[in-house]
Amino acid sequence: MDRQPPRLRHADSDGIGPVKRRRPALSCVECRKRKVKCDRDKPCGPCTRTKSPTCTYRPGRHSPVHRAESSTPASAGQDGSPASSPQLAEATFEMDSMMNSYIAPGILGTHGKPKLHPLPTVHSDTTDATTVSTLVEKVRELEGRLAFMTGEKAAAGGTVLPIRDAPTGLAGQFVKSRFYGESHWVNCLEPYDALGHGHTVSNESTNRKEVNKSSELWATVSECKRVGRALKAARMLQMPLDPELVSSVPQKDTCDQLVQCYFRTFEGVFRVLHIPTFQKEYDQYWENPEAAKPSVLMKILMVCAIGVPFYTGERQSRLRAASVKWIQATGSWLSSPHEKSRLNMAGIQIHTLLLLARQVCSVDGDLIWIPAGALLRSAMHLGLHRDPRHFPRISTFGVEMRRRLWATVLEITVQASLDMGMPPMISPDDYDTLPPSNINDEDISEGDSYLDEKPPNVFTQTSFQIALSETLPIRLEITSLVNNLRSDMSYDETLRLGTEVGTVCRAKTQFFQRFLTSLPSANPFQIKLFDTLVKRFVLCLHRPFFAKAKENPRYYYSKKICLDTALAIHAPATHLKAGEKDDWTRFSHCAVGLFKSIFLYSTSTVYLELIAQIEEQQMDSSLFAPLTGPISSMPSELVTSQLPPSQPPLTMPPQFETLRKVLFTARETTEARIRNGETNAKGLIFLTCALARIDALAANTDPNVAVLEGAQKAVVESAEMLKAAFLNEQDVEFEQRPGLEAATEPWRGEGGDVMTGPGTSGVDGLGEAMPEVSWENMNWESILPDETVDYGFGFEGSPESWFLGWGYPGQL
Repeated sequence: MDRQPPRLRHADSDGIGPVKRRRPALSCVECRKRKVKCDRDKPCGPCTRTKSPTCTYRPGRHSPVHRAESSTPASAGQDGSPASSPQLAEATFEMDSMMNSYIAPGILGTHGKPKLHPLPTVHSDTTDATTVSTLVEKVRELEGRLAFMTGEKAAAGGTVLPIRDAPTGLAGQFVKSRFYGESHWVNCLEPYDALGHGHTVSNESTNRKEVNKSSELWATVSECKRVGRALKAARMLQMPLDPELVSSVPQKDTCDQLVQCYFRTFEGVFRVLHIPTFQKEYDQYWENPEAAKPSVLMKILMVCAIGVPFYTGERQSRLRAASVKWIQATGSWLSSPHEKSRLNMAGIQIHTLLLLARQVCSVDGDLIWIPAGALLRSAMHLGLHRDPRHFPRISTFGVEMRRRLWATVLEITVQASLDMGMPPMISPDDYDTLPPSNINDEDISEGDSYLDEKPPNVFTQTSFQIALSETLPIRLEITSLVNNLRSDMSYDETLRLGTEVGTVCRAKTQFFQRFLTSLPSANPFQIKLFDTLVKRFVLCLHRPFFAKAKENPRYYYSKKICLDTALAIHAPATHLKAGEKDDWTRFSHCAVGLFKSIFLYSTSTVYLELIAQIEEQQMDSSLFAPLTGPISSMPSELVTSQLPPSQPPLTMPPQFETLRKVLFTARETTEARIRNGETNAKGLIFLTCALARIDALAANTDPNVAVLEGAQKAVVESAEMLKAAFLNEQDVEFEQRPGLEAATEPWRGEGGDVMTGPGTSGVDGLGEAMPEVSWENMNWESILPDETVDYGFGFEGSPESWFLGWGYPGQL
C-alpha cells in the first residue's frame, strides 16, 4: 500500500475533523519556540536582543464562515464574483507568514516585514486571470531575490562554492572588526539594556545601542579605558626593530628587481596583495625609510625574500643568506607581545607571505602545517570565512580583498595538510565566502563602489586563484579521505574524485595556455605552478592503489594515472637549452615544503615503476632463455647477482630511457639544490643509489656492489658541494672546528631524547679526511641529519633498502 507524502499544512487553518477551540496565540512564533515571554512588539524585545532574523506573528484565526468560503470554491463561482479584497489580503498575509517562517526565512525581510511590493487591491470586477498574473509576478520576484541571496555566480558561468544553508541568518557578529560566533558570550547579552534610554542611543549604521557620548557616563567610561590602555602599555615589553635588520635591506634598484620577481611568479597564483596599493606603500617607504611602519617594512622584506630565488644578479648568494634573517625577523615580529595589534588584514597578509617565503627560501619550510593552522584561525577570527555580503558596511574594495585572502589561506592550508599527511581541519561546511571576482587590480581601488567584473572567458590577474577555488572543495575532500584514520578509501570514490579534479585541471590549463602572449598574460611559471598544485592531489589520491596494482590488475588504471601525473610534474615549464634556466628551474633548485613533497612523491613513483618494468622484463626473458638449472624463487636482483659476468645485458622495456632520464634529471636537481644552500644530502644519495641499481639490473651485474659504490661517491661529492656553498655565502673557507658542529644537534631541541632516544654523535674530521672514513662503520644519520624525514638512513643489509617498500606491501 503506497503511503502518501505528508502535506505542508498551516496549523491554524488545515486539519481533518473538528478543530479544538483554544486561545489565540498572541506571542510571536520565535518566542513560542524558545518558550520565553514575548512583549508583542514588532519586532519584539527578545528577538531584537538575540538578533533573530525573523519575528513572525501568526495570523488571526478565521471564522467558520470564512473557512467554509475558502474551502468551497464552487460557491464562490456561483455568483460570478471572486473573493473580496480583505479575504485576498488576509490569504496573502498568511502565505507570506508561512514562507517567512518555514520555507525561506528572511526573504520577506528582517522580522517578517515584507520587502516585496504589496499586491494591488483586487476589486470585484477583477478577473481570475489578473489574480493569477499578479501571483506569477510575485513568484518571479521571490525567485529573483533568492537568486540574489545565492550570489548570482552560476548565472555568470562560474562555479559557486558549496554554501551552508543558514536558515537563521548570520550566526555571530562583528565587534571591533573581529568576528565572534554564535556560542561566544557577546551574543548572549545586551550590555546596555540596564543603562536606560537616557544614557544610550541607537546607532543607525550598525543598528546597535551605544552609550550616549554627551552623557557623564561616557566621560567616565572613556577615562577608564584611557587608564586601562596606559596600564597595558606600561606592562608591555617594547621591542624596537633590530638595527641589523634595517641595515640589511638592499638598495632600491635591487629591491625593485626582487619585487618584480615576486609579482611575475607567486602573486599571480597566491593572491595576497593589491598591487597598486602595495606599490604606493613601497614608494612611500623609499621616500622616508625611517618613518615607515614596521608592518610596511615586514611586508616589503617578505616580498623581496620570495623574489630572491628568481633573482639573477651577482649578489644572489648574499641575498639568499640575508633572506633567512628577514624571514626569522618577521616571524619574531609576528609573535612579539601585543599580538592583538597585528590581528588585522595587514597582519594576515604578512603571515601569508611569511609562510610562502619559508617554503621558497627553504627556512623551516617543512613545518608549514603548524603555522598554517594559526593563519587559518586568525583569518576566521577576522571573519574571512563569512562572505562579505553579510556585512553591508564593508566597501567594495574590502569585499574583494577579503575574498582573495581567504582563498589564499585555504590554498596554503590544503597544500600544507597534504604535505604533512594531516587532515585539513576545515571543510566546505565551515565557510561560505565566495571566490574573488574576475577583475584586474587596476579595475578596483579603495574608494570604488562599483565593480566591473569580467566574463569568465577573459583572463585577469585573479583567474588562477578563481580556478584553484573551483577545485578546492574536492581537494579538501581528497585530503581528508587520504588521511582518514577510521576508514579506507573506496576505489569508486577514488575514481570519481580523480576524474573531477583531472577534468577541471586539464580544461583550465588549456584555457591559460591561450593567454601566453596576451595582456595581461599568463606566464609559463604560473601555469606550471597551477597545474602542479592541482595534479599532485590526483597523484596522492591514486598512490595507495598504485602500490596494489603490482598484485591486482584491477588497479592498473591507478598505476597509469600515477605514472602519467608524475611525468607531467617532472616536465619542465618551457623547452630549455642545455644549461639554460627559467623561473621554474630556479624554483625547483631552492624551494622546500610543498615542492619538496611533490618532488619526492613523483620521483619515487617513477623509480618504482621503472624497477617493476625491469623485473617484469627479467621474468619474461627467463621464460625463453636457455635454462641451466631450476628457476629460483628468490628476488630477481639476487638471481641477477649470481649470474656469470659474461651474461649478456637484458632487453630493456620500451619506457626505460624516458623514465631513467627523469631520474637523472632529478639527481641533477638535487645537486643544484645543495649548491643553492640545501644542507641535507639525502636526496642526492637516494637518487645516485637508485640510478646505480637500475643500471646494474640493466647490465645484469650485482646491484648491491653498484649501489654501495654510488653511495660512496655521492657522499664525497655532497661534502665538497656543501663546502663550496659555505664559501659562497660566508666568504670564508669552511674549517672543521672539533666539537662545535658535531657535538650539537639543534634540530632535535631540548627534550628530544625523551621521545626519540639519545642522539647520534658526529664523525670527526668529516670534511678534512673523507676518503679515509671506514664505510662499513659509517654513521650515516650523523653525517646527513634530517629533522623532517626520520625513516632511517642506515644500511639495513644494503643501501637499496631506502627504496624497497616505498609503496609496496611486503617489502617494508
